[in-house]
Amino acid sequence: MRRLVALALSIGADPSDDEEERLRKILLLTGAYVIWPLTILWGAIYVIAGAPGAGLIPWSYAALSAVSISVFAVVRTYLWFGLSQLALYLVLPFLLMWALGGFVEGSVVGLFAAPAPIGALLLGHRRLAPILLLVYIGLVAVTPAVVASGLFEGLAGDRLPPDVVTLFFAMNLATVPAFTWLLVRGFSGGREGMLSAAHGIVRRFLAPAAADSFLADPSRQELGGEIAQVTVLFADLGGFSTYAETRSPAEVVDLLNRYFAMTLPAILDEGGTPIQLPGDAIMAVFGAPIAHADHALRACRAARRMVAAVEAEAAESIDAPRFRIGINTGPALVGNIGSEEFRNFTAIGDTTNVAQRLQAGAEPGQVVIGPETASAVGVEATPLAPLHVKGRAQPVQPFLLR
Repeated sequence: MRRLVALALSIGADPSDDEEERLRKILLLTGAYVIWPLTILWGAIYVIAGAPGAGLIPWSYAALSAVSISVFAVVRTYLWFGLSQLALYLVLPFLLMWALGGFVEGSVVGLFAAPAPIGALLLGHRRLAPILLLVYIGLVAVTPAVVASGLFEGLAGDRLPPDVVTLFFAMNLATVPAFTWLLVRGFSGGREGMLSAAHGIVRRFLAPAAADSFLADPSRQELGGEIAQVTVLFADLGGFSTYAETRSPAEVVDLLNRYFAMTLPAILDEGGTPIQLPGDAIMAVFGAPIAHADHALRACRAARRMVAAVEAEAAESIDAPRFRIGINTGPALVGNIGSEEFRNFTAIGDTTNVAQRLQAGAEPGQVVIGPETASAVGVEATPLAPLHVKGRAQPVQPFLLR
């Protein structure tokens, strides 16, 4: 499911897009995907009601919208996609209303075009929005003349029975204001509200690491990765096994949830990406998928906050577990590992292995960092005894972060 969502939202993505352009594309795609099945259903209702020609118009919208998305996937131009989608949304409801016989016989279905200028405004198109509003008013004004001309007479098939017309009247009058309210509510806050709405859509369907990767570059959803300079953090609860032996599973889970609730925000606030929560441990990477030049310093700041938060929580309990943390900086292959059915963003390589070994050598409440991390952050640290790492010819010089 997540794979399909990522693919659907990455249509039209271009490496040259800035964040705002990318998020606007995501919002417009989301709107098209939501409206598409609704138009299929709407057309089916008209067919069942005895107006097959009218039903073809919403279905035509669905088909043309799919064509618009297909072209967008090739040209990747937001302007083309936005104009094509808004034009469809603006014109086809009036075409349906004209085919049904006008305002009354068509149950004012043209109202569904009204949110088009509002949507353009909320997406930040301040110049386009008034143009669409004028077009909407113009379409309303010419409706009596178009219907009187008989140009679309018979297109919808038999006229709808009065009770069906009344039912559609009620549905249209209720649905359009509700949709407009949802649109305004979702985008309230202007530009920042628009960006926040797009972030929310991505993070609702994708895991945090995958969401960060997607927002940074949608093309990164493919399996594989690239070598990047990162800082890897491993944290493990020292004394956890002893603690868990004398507690019920519910108590153990409660402790883990409290500890994670205190420590994960420290990682996220510093721009880190939590990758795994295996049992009582945390693995996080800094510097990918979002690059930060000071990723080593960010990891050290997060580790200090983690230790301080747990220490404050466990201050009155002698046997409470405390995090021991290892941090290492260097090159790693970062990307998506797994299969088409399931994948996970991770960092693989010697840098990760050393970070885990540094964590294993730390005492509860300590943060032990590698030599590259110590050099990068430039803070005072105490040298510890050299650490022998399996598979390495030379020992690693660890430092105790103060």
